[in-house]
Amino acid sequence: MIDDLVVYARERGVDVKYGNLGRRRGEYRHGPRLIVLNPHMSGVLQRSTLAHELGHAHRGDEWTDDPRELAARERLADEYAARLLVSPVEYALAERLHGQHTGAIARELDVAVYVVEAWQRLLRRGATPALPRAARQHLRAV
Repeated sequence: MIDDLVVYARERGVDVKYGNLGRRRGEYRHGPRLIVLNPHMSGVLQRSTLAHELGHAHRGDEWTDDPRELAARERLADEYAARLLVSPVEYALAERLHGQHTGAIARELDVAVYVVEAWQRLLRRGATPALPRAARQHLRAV
């Protein structure tokens, strides 16, 4: 549920607002520690985007024009979202039900496809995908 993520953000000193972003889903503004979400998205995309933007906030990312740096930051924010939204047990069950079908796994887990792709990248690298339980414990929807 997105409300749990909003509480999670505020507990970390990050405010969340909705605003017209055109075609963009969301953005993190480091100076005011503000995440702006596009209200014209599905609930799944809002939740996944908020978790992604929380990754930028966690790292203290500021805007860059360097395309390689930007791509690296986006990848890391996706991986943070995956760690925040997906539990190892739920992922394993979804994969057992749907094989490697990324879209079906995403639907099963109620997250965007890019979140599942980030989770799978973490698994391939041998990284511990989930955030520590203490960081996730009050996110009821996870």
